[in-house]
Amino acid sequence: MAYGETMKKLSPCDSALVLALLGEYAPEPGALLDAGCGRGDRLADCARAWPETRLCGIDCDGENAAAAREACPAAEIVTGDVCALPWPERCFDAALCECTLSLLEDPAACLAELWRVLRPGGVLLLSDLCTEDAAPQRLRLADSGAVRFLASRKWTEQAAEAAGFRFMRYRDCREEYLTMAAQMLFDGECACLAPAAFAALRRHRAGYGLWIMQKGERA
Repeated sequence: MAYGETMKKLSPCDSALVLALLGEYAPEPGALLDAGCGRGDRLADCARAWPETRLCGIDCDGENAAAAREACPAAEIVTGDVCALPWPERCFDAALCECTLSLLEDPAACLAELWRVLRPGGVLLLSDLCTEDAAPQRLRLADSGAVRFLASRKWTEQAAEAAGFRFMRYRDCREEYLTMAAQMLFDGECACLAPAAFAALRRHRAGYGLWIMQKGERA
């Protein structure tokens, strides 16, 4: 299985949950960005839910971006870096950033860019692997692959707040994550994870979190 094909399976949050939560805080957004859009499945669901919304997506993998254009022809999809977004300031009402920070060497740069392109009061739905460790820490699990870093929930929240976001809501998606992980083991699809990374996820009792953040003012 190609890396791009595997990546679309790595979010345990289904679209019904994501769209319900996003719609609660940013109902029918005029413009929405998916930062790290993968193969476009989430954007396609957004297009069906909000046909009048301007949709944009960015992914660093050209194969993923090409697949996203096919999955969601109505969206503007670019191949690029989520830490250097090619859109002007204050042009989106909402943004998604799912399973992306755990791939990045510099997640603070991504969060800063998301803050930049959101309008005042804009909403960010952020989801990723996390632990419930009390200390704010971020561990390197592997040098490459589908998962490279594992952060504590506290670290993620502090990083987002440092970028200028206000915490609004958190949902623990550990149950959904464990169900997904078990299915991947059953299907033999864990080859996308380096063995050391997979062992570390188990050792640190990795879970999955979903945050709703709102753009605030930077200190």
